[in-house]
Amino acid sequence: MISSLRAYVRSTLDGDHVLVPSVIVGVLEAALSLAINVGNTSFRSFVTIASLTTFILGLLVSFTLARTRERLALIQSLLTEGNSGLFTLFQLMEVFPEADRDRIRLLIDQSLVEQVDYPLKENHRAGDSLNALVEAVYALQPESDREQLIYREVVETSMKMSSDRSSIETVAGQGLSPAEWSSLLLLLAIFLVVIGALTNGSVLSAVVLGALGGAMVALMVLLRKLDMLRWHERTSIWEPTERLFRMMGSDPYVPRSIITSGRFRPRGRVRVADYADGRDHRQKTVTLEEYPTD
Repeated sequence: MISSLRAYVRSTLDGDHVLVPSVIVGVLEAALSLAINVGNTSFRSFVTIASLTTFILGLLVSFTLARTRERLALIQSLLTEGNSGLFTLFQLMEVFPEADRDRIRLLIDQSLVEQVDYPLKENHRAGDSLNALVEAVYALQPESDREQLIYREVVETSMKMSSDRSSIETVAGQGLSPAEWSSLLLLLAIFLVVIGALTNGSVLSAVVLGALGGAMVALMVLLRKLDMLRWHERTSIWEPTERLFRMMGSDPYVPRSIITSGRFRPRGRVRVADYADGRDHRQKTVTLEEYPTD
């Protein structure tokens, strides 16, 4: 019992536990505040609490926004390099025999399709097709001098794509933890309650405080989109992927949920995927559909 308690205390001091010590300190602080200031509530105390809450919340939100934007920018850059590598590989295969060329290009399409099947946060689940592509590239048997020269470029491109995919998996898994979200949402709730008590009864103060609360909620929604890696995804992910499919002579591939949610507006002929169970690509139907081009 004592050894278990010591282990728990040590792990808490090491930062492995957040909820229990936070709740304990919060309860003790609330009890201490009541014991010291019973019957001494004033407008000035609300102003002080509002100022403190605003400062802490603003600091955390600004820091977290900067961090999540850097994470998203890095992932988008890696995705761009990966898609560029796929297109380069597609072009370089032109010098190889038709059978090898068709097999590798089919695997390129399958790799890009599986990349689309899963959200970025689950990118690690889309690695099988890329591994199959890389293995097929390594298995090529160049014969002529030209093929041997291009083979080196093909292998280097494949190695770079594998490295980029590993980096994407690592960075995509560095989202905000439940403890971070809980802290931010708790501070937001306190902020909204406290500023609601600051009104002097006038319409102007109510409008200003309402706008302030709405702006803070909008920032939290923006933070959520950044954390889910969905900020500007239409112009940075879906449209470049659509162009990449077309440059490789294939119809673009996109999940129907992405279209119906308004996150992407397809044009022309598109392969649309419907998933029978969530986003499990093993249980899906793909239909070829036409969309307006204007």
